[in-house]
Amino acid sequence: MTGANAFQRYKKIIPKKKFLSWLDSLKKGFRLIGPVQRGNQTVFKEVNSPKELHMEYYTTMLPPGKLFLYKPIEELLNFRFNEDILTDQASPSSEKQLIVGVHPCDTHAIIYLDRTFMGIYKDYLYEARRKNSVIISLNCMNVSPNCFCSSVGTGPFFNGDKGCDILLTDFGDSYLVEIKSLTGADLFTLNGKKIGSKELKIKKDMEKSMLDKFYKKIKIDGLDRLFIENIDHPVWERTAEERCLSCSNCVMVCPTCFCYDIVDETSIDLKTARRIRQLDACQDLRFAEVHGGNFRQQRAARLRQFVTHKMNQTHQYGLLGTVGCGRCITWCPTGIDLTDITKEIQMS
Repeated sequence: MTGANAFQRYKKIIPKKKFLSWLDSLKKGFRLIGPVQRGNQTVFKEVNSPKELHMEYYTTMLPPGKLFLYKPIEELLNFRFNEDILTDQASPSSEKQLIVGVHPCDTHAIIYLDRTFMGIYKDYLYEARRKNSVIISLNCMNVSPNCFCSSVGTGPFFNGDKGCDILLTDFGDSYLVEIKSLTGADLFTLNGKKIGSKELKIKKDMEKSMLDKFYKKIKIDGLDRLFIENIDHPVWERTAEERCLSCSNCVMVCPTCFCYDIVDETSIDLKTARRIRQLDACQDLRFAEVHGGNFRQQRAARLRQFVTHKMNQTHQYGLLGTVGCGRCITWCPTGIDLTDITKEIQMS
């Protein structure tokens, strides 16, 4: 394989049994992480065998990017108080991990996190995990009722050039395997059936069929301007006062929410302490507390902050903050739907 872009031409049909055997062969060098069925839910977790994987899942409550790349909680520093204060900074992980079965929306969410933690200001802990991770994405074969990824360009099929190393499409007893990076090309050593126009048409027809299954849709053109012009729209206060519990479920399950808090914990004997980074939520009343007051004390303001951060503010990275996974809708105890809020403002 020669040329920097040669890997982009690799598109082969690989039997599923052969693919799973290949995954099994990588366990000596990688933690194998993927979707596993637990009761009525599917969760991403480390597995001992590829046979545990549930690749036909619809969605998960927690996204893989916020479990295995951006940690919900981690130690940054620890202190020891002797005659002097001794400080040890957390060391970046060198452990390699392979995350398989990542849906397109969650792949785009990882791209979003990359821009946050590997942009102008780099987070060395996130960067180390990201560079030691191989992402194998999986095009969706099911549409959940609250998904709207087709409206924001993040699914149901992944059509990007960056974000994952290998892309899978389910062809029944086989996978259509597409190599997306040099890392994927170096790692994937299987030979398979070369695809032609027939297989490409099948994939295209599958994507079209999936697009026709979406129940939830939203028009995103002009949202930046629209939200700015409707900062006092009655939908904010009405929804906040009648339905929002400020429970922060929406933020916790959102694959692109990255705000965190810094907490210092001291041992009972006062000899050691540690500094922890943990997920924070803009829906928490204390989130916007600063010296002298709270600039987002009203629940309506906090709800508006979340919705507008997801549905506009494209100036931050040039793309929406939502990937259309619908988790915030699914896991809201009162069923608040940010697409419904957006549509109400659009109709006003």
